[in-house]
Amino acid sequence: MRKQLSLLMIMSLFLNLLSYQTHQVEAVTLVKAESELPTRNEETPSSQSKPDPNTKHEVALRMNLPIYNMEDVKEVKGEQLAVKKYSVEEVEMLARLINGEARGESFEGKVAVAAVTLNRVRSSKFPNSIKEVIFQSGAYTAVSDGQYSKKPGKKAYHAAYEALLGEDPSSGALFYYNPKTATDNWIRSRHIIKTIGKHAFTR
Repeated sequence: MRKQLSLLMIMSLFLNLLSYQTHQVEAVTLVKAESELPTRNEETPSSQSKPDPNTKHEVALRMNLPIYNMEDVKEVKGEQLAVKKYSVEEVEMLARLINGEARGESFEGKVAVAAVTLNRVRSSKFPNSIKEVIFQSGAYTAVSDGQYSKKPGKKAYHAAYEALLGEDPSSGALFYYNPKTATDNWIRSRHIIKTIGKHAFTR
């Protein structure tokens, strides 16, 4: 009788120990699986992310602008052909101006130059289109000395895109100049809002 009782106790102890180990393995597996799941706050690469726009056509596609030259456009959707405020031609003009006026400047400096042009378009003191502002007599050195005619680089198109989206590192400036080379006393008399690279931005 004692042997049977002892045997039962040993069997019960063995089963309890086996059950404990099984639950422990399950718990460890569960914790490991949960730790491998991405949390809501954890940043994961977006499959929707796109590279910076490097041509006027890419800018136009991003901004839903009308496309006139379809040669190097890989994909166009119906809604991307809707006519908006700006045109592909104006994107090109703005990029050429950036290239001519701020080719050696930082990206921020390039966007700021473009923003000044757009600020002028919105101001009652200047013409109301990008083309008229750029080609206003004596407005930009790049137009006067022929730099405007050079083909823009990728950064110029990207900077134009950012400015057209509303970025304005110039803080609302209507003018800018290089303090080291400017000879106009009037521009030097303007209040400087901020300086970015070689350019002082004023109103």
